[in-house]
Amino acid sequence: MPVAALLPFLGPVSELAKGILDKIWPPQADPNLKMQAQHEIEMVLQQRENALVNATQEIIVAEMTQGDNYTKRARPTLVYAGLLFIFLVHVGFPIAAFYSGKPTPSLILPQEFWWAWGSVVGIWSLGRTFERKGIGGKITEAITGK
Repeated sequence: MPVAALLPFLGPVSELAKGILDKIWPPQADPNLKMQAQHEIEMVLQQRENALVNATQEIIVAEMTQGDNYTKRARPTLVYAGLLFIFLVHVGFPIAAFYSGKPTPSLILPQEFWWAWGSVVGIWSLGRTFERKGIGGKITEAITGK
């Protein structure tokens, strides 16, 4: 990974290392040792950050290059499953209750369902729109999985 891509992370890592040392470092200690310790903490935190970024990239590449097409179709599956749940709760169960003569069950999809499902559908639809219009890029690829 190029160093330029890591620049946004260097500020927070440096501040975290400085904050840790400010809390635990004795005030009468040698300032050069403190700077050296801060540098070592920054290096350890930066290595951890690099490992997380690399692991995330490897997971995405592995998912997109595997032969199983279902992984690539997971977003549409979430959309269709959400539509099925909405249909069952708001159409299927009330119709079944009407014809069976039993009271309509009071099922309500939780607010978390609507937020999560709406977010997935919105982002996926936006990505597919960009893809169909020929607007490419890394963001479109991340959204659509292609």
